[in-house]
Amino acid sequence: MDVYTRPDLYSQAPRTARQEPQPPVFTGTPSQVADFVGSQMSTRTHTLALMAGELSHLARAGWPTDSLTFVLADDTSVTVRP
Repeated sequence: MDVYTRPDLYSQAPRTARQEPQPPVFTGTPSQVADFVGSQMSTRTHTLALMAGELSHLARAGWPTDSLTFVLADDTSVTVRP
């Protein structure tokens, strides 16, 4: 899975990873990505397990046009792609 930063909180992710303007800032398994993104979110502990489950599903069944965007504690956002 790849994690891409968004230029600002309200920017939309491009349709596919190929259209991302910058390379990923992080690449890893669903649980590694959940740890990476979760450490930058203001979350509760149980949220990380739910996020890891959702990312596992995205990695297993996601299409090239699928992505999830998360808002981080500093009011920026990242997009995760399978």
